[in-house]
Amino acid sequence: MSLENYGEDLNPGKRDIMEATHSAVKKHGYSDLTIQDIADEFERSKSLLYYHYDGRDDLLVDFLDYILGGFLTNLPEEGTAPRQELDDLIELLLPTTIDEEPYRLMLAMFELRMNAPHDQAVREQYLEVEEELRAILEDILQRGIEADVFLDVDVEVEAEALLSLLVGTRARRLTVYEPDQSIEILKTAINAHIDRISTENT
Repeated sequence: MSLENYGEDLNPGKRDIMEATHSAVKKHGYSDLTIQDIADEFERSKSLLYYHYDGRDDLLVDFLDYILGGFLTNLPEEGTAPRQELDDLIELLLPTTIDEEPYRLMLAMFELRMNAPHDQAVREQYLEVEEELRAILEDILQRGIEADVFLDVDVEVEAEALLSLLVGTRARRLTVYEPDQSIEILKTAINAHIDRISTENT
């Protein structure tokens, strides 16, 4: 995921902290990450980190907001054919293979997600992202129905099913597959589900 030009509205010091954390997470992952790891990527004084944050976990909640905000800005924009938009969204969420550093970042975000039952701030951030994804899926499906690309399905129910498929498959990708291991079979299964609601297969 590219964060180029994202976060320009942040205080410069906070943005530098977010970029340093981004670099540190890609190198060290979540579980082994320390404030010192972030400080090593930070060109300013380590004391500035403690001026803004009480510790690692406090900083990572802000970082999660930063990363998820960047993720939302990278979602496919309306303008192409509905099925192509859906394919692009699947590719963004589920790249067939991943290099080691992006994988570490994705895994760190997944590990942070596991804190959601115990951390309301984390929970709310993931709920916001899921609401955005659900709205995008509903829009794609509705436009697809109007263009006679998809069958006349219940858009809300189908969007919920696709969201669960995408989130669940992403979790499987991060827990039982190696970064460079292809998940083509998982994506084929998702596409088979989409084919079942596509008019070209009726």
